[in-house]
Amino acid sequence: MAMMKPLAFLFVLVAAFPAWSQSPFDMSPERPAQPAAPAPPPRPAPLQPAPQTAPQAVKPVAPSAPAPFSAASPPKPVSPPPANAPAVAPPASAPPPLQQPNAIGGTTAPAATSPTAPANAPANVDVADGTRRYLVPAETLRINGEIGQRSWSIHLTAEQAAAPTKLHFSYQNSVFVAPEASRLSVNINDVEIYKDRISASDRPAEHVIDLPAGILKAGSNVIRFGADQRHRTDCTIESTFELWTAIDPEKTYLSFDDPKVSRLNRLDDLRAVGVDGHGNTRFRLIVPALDQIGATDVLMRLTQALSLMSGMPNQSFDFQKSPQGPLQAGELMVFVGTPEELRPLLPNLTAAASSAAVASFAEYPANAGASVLALSGPSWPALQGLIDSFAASVDTTGTQRRETLATANWRGLDTPFLFSNSVLDFSSLGIQSQEFSGRLFRTEFTIGVPADFYANAYGEARILLDAAYVPEVQAGSHIDVFVNGNIASTIPITSNGGAVLRHLPIKLTLQHFKPGVNTIVLEASLITAADRACAPGATGENKSRFALFGSSQFEMPDFARIAQVPNLAATAGTGFPYGLGSDPVSLFLGRIDEKTLSSTATLLGKIAVASHRVMPISVTISTARIAGRNAIFVGSISEFPANVLSQLKIDPSSRNSWSEELNRAPAPQKSLTLQDWQQRNGDNFISRQFSGLADWAKRNFDLSATMLRFAPPTDEMYSPPKTADMILAQDSDPTELGTWTALISTDDDSLYEGMNAFSTRQAWDRLAGRITVYNGPNTDTDVIPVSWFRFMPTAPFSIFNARLIAANWLSDNIMSYGLLLVAGAVLLGLATGGMLSRLGRK
Repeated sequence: MAMMKPLAFLFVLVAAFPAWSQSPFDMSPERPAQPAAPAPPPRPAPLQPAPQTAPQAVKPVAPSAPAPFSAASPPKPVSPPPANAPAVAPPASAPPPLQQPNAIGGTTAPAATSPTAPANAPANVDVADGTRRYLVPAETLRINGEIGQRSWSIHLTAEQAAAPTKLHFSYQNSVFVAPEASRLSVNINDVEIYKDRISASDRPAEHVIDLPAGILKAGSNVIRFGADQRHRTDCTIESTFELWTAIDPEKTYLSFDDPKVSRLNRLDDLRAVGVDGHGNTRFRLIVPALDQIGATDVLMRLTQALSLMSGMPNQSFDFQKSPQGPLQAGELMVFVGTPEELRPLLPNLTAAASSAAVASFAEYPANAGASVLALSGPSWPALQGLIDSFAASVDTTGTQRRETLATANWRGLDTPFLFSNSVLDFSSLGIQSQEFSGRLFRTEFTIGVPADFYANAYGEARILLDAAYVPEVQAGSHIDVFVNGNIASTIPITSNGGAVLRHLPIKLTLQHFKPGVNTIVLEASLITAADRACAPGATGENKSRFALFGSSQFEMPDFARIAQVPNLAATAGTGFPYGLGSDPVSLFLGRIDEKTLSSTATLLGKIAVASHRVMPISVTISTARIAGRNAIFVGSISEFPANVLSQLKIDPSSRNSWSEELNRAPAPQKSLTLQDWQQRNGDNFISRQFSGLADWAKRNFDLSATMLRFAPPTDEMYSPPKTADMILAQDSDPTELGTWTALISTDDDSLYEGMNAFSTRQAWDRLAGRITVYNGPNTDTDVIPVSWFRFMPTAPFSIFNARLIAANWLSDNIMSYGLLLVAGAVLLGLATGGMLSRLGRK
């Protein structure tokens, strides 16, 4: 019997173990228990969302907006579609949807009634049937931290704005987000159309909302997703980095019942081309006579005009002699040619094209409801005149001063362009007065500077901060400012008792500013005694502890104005120097085929958007005619003349050593000796002493070995690594009167893929230095910095600007500065001695 009791206890323990293993600790008591489900298929249908608390009443911001909706009222659309209008059907493999009320009388997305239901058809099928308009202009959209928002604008045609419309969006959040204290909101044109708790940590939550009439308008519409998130259990500042809500771009779109509303009817409707489910925009140019002599110049001018008209952040071009595949969402197909060339591909081409050059929209036979742009005329000279007129309608002169940089399509508002001393209120930068009850406050704004910005070594901008914090905020808290991801300033909070900050000056070094758009982030890390204790429910407290006021200001000082060549950041940010002057830019192509022309058009389109003008292009096959002019080279490295590679400081031998076949071959192993190791790693007494001295100077005076120089060193020849797929290089021409920029790859396929990768806004903004190297997808780009550059004056000479230029150059070359100080002191001593020798008694 003594042995039976332990055995019986062990039997009970083993029998109870499966129940324990199926009931893990769950930090979300608000979610009802659900039966265990088998492993889902690769793309499962979304399961039934958990019951949600009553959402808050929606209060439109605009005075002319419709009356607010109440969650207590029966769910019904404000402007229901006609009874005979077809509803948006779910995928064929999905069960009938279960409708649930949402914030403004719409419906929550369908969920599978059984965990074992078959997976839905992929939601990211980019069909251009006219019923779906994707919204997110990026591949991913994630809102991080305790508070955050993402805004951008979309362009709608008059027909789209007037049609009954539904908003679809899907999101999933971190498991650490507490649903009872976290909210997700969606605003369109400052009207809140959705606000509810964030509770989709285990599966994506999909919502469908009927938009009230009058919210959408023809032209620009601002969409804003905002999140207020709190941690479930942790009160530390570090825990705020675990909070995120991800919006799925493939399931975030506007849907129309009638596909005809998405047809383009006017030339201005080109701005409504939109994006696909990955945030990309693509123009497909169908040109049967693509290899015709003289057509390349006018086609490159057309692609720049289309880029300016659209202004999307991730747009690319694809040249084809005949359509390849159906038209997808986020694409515009443009047919260019004479009626004889186009009628086999476009039977419904307008008859007027036989007598005069016309631009018209036609229905594409392969896609019902989709429209394409046709540019046709009796001859190619007539087509050139038509395209020139179209380009002139969107072009700006090279001497016209720009006051803003176009960022509304991915930020919701344009970025102010600062050329000299300026003071801007936060409210004009999109930051309004707001209170904060969390632990890490974060907001951001953007500032633009011109291509001839030259203040990286001495200048300082300022933020005049109007803010306040409560007495609970303890010493050890701090306010940080980041510029383009680099820390620029830190203001510690050293005393308790709270404070009101009135125009507190925060200095920002201009070292991390670059030509074009600069992102400035303001963070406030707040520590309190309650957070140290972290009592249950403390993370959900809504008592404000920090406030930021829109009366805060950003102050930019006067800075030196002179351009430097090479500078890929200036080309990416402002299109410099190709946006200046009226002389044609020489274009050298390795070959004229679909992929080379597509890559060239994508590159020129990005430069056109950055410079906000259409560059005149002159295609040339002779490098002798390019000297003394701005030029762009595109092709595989084997097609480049050796003198061009040498001028770009690229080793000409790379034409033979850098190829796809050699990239696959393993690198030869070199023998290693002790002497080689010591020489390569500086393992000797002198190098150790020098290294120690350099560390001491860096630690105490923030001086590096590269800063202790009399003048910048010369650039060495660069050999592309075997892992590189494509490089973008820039340098002066042999006469130092023009700028040469080259897009180089191993072959046409790598050229096409690499330029498509650089067409995204994030990759394009990383262009810098004299060479930027693309190493393939999912890898970081490499930047070869500029050592030696030439100055390119951009403004008339002035003593004031010359003083600023000298101050920055001497700050960047400290040994020359020190030598001038010594020489000045010696001259002053000699002059003083000479003057005193002539005064007084002999």
